[in-house]
Amino acid sequence: MAEPLTLTEIKDYLRIDGEEEDTLLTALRAAAKEHCANYLQAALPSEVPMPVKQALLILIGHFYEQRAGEDIPKVVYVLLSPYRAHLW
Repeated sequence: MAEPLTLTEIKDYLRIDGEEEDTLLTALRAAAKEHCANYLQAALPSEVPMPVKQALLILIGHFYEQRAGEDIPKVVYVLLSPYRAHLW
């Protein structure tokens, strides 16, 4: 499955030049994808909707900037909520 965000898209969003942070950003992308999939209660689809991509970017940026484990921005869940599978 193709990644929902390329490393270039992530680096553009975070305004990062160079390749020094590529390994970290790749790991943060994986963590953000897993977090979103867990919240959505479903795997990310092959074609990720733009609000989900935005949530991923915000989450990656949050993980990058707040390495002390601060609370995740509420907007991430606002963007993801319409796509959440409600399994009752």
